[in-house]
Amino acid sequence: MPTTWDARSWLAGLIGCSRDELAVRSIDRYGDAETQVRYERDGEAVARLVVRGPIRPMSVMAGAGTWAVSVRIGTGSEDVHEIDIPEVDEVAY
Repeated sequence: MPTTWDARSWLAGLIGCSRDELAVRSIDRYGDAETQVRYERDGEAVARLVVRGPIRPMSVMAGAGTWAVSVRIGTGSEDVHEIDIPEVDEVAY
């Protein structure tokens, strides 16, 4: 059953703050296959979230794939987290 996956809540948990402290700074869509969302906290950029997909290996039917989600926290590239969520889930930013 489809649900809504809350990217901002996931990021807030990784950072250690409340969801309400994070705001969307920008959303860029690159066709249907990639969305990049930049978040800020207290007016300062804190993370870039990328959603790619849907990812469907051969023989996987539409609706049965996943969204590949990654987030880079901070200005460097060392603090990276990844998760796959079901394709049928809606992503809320």
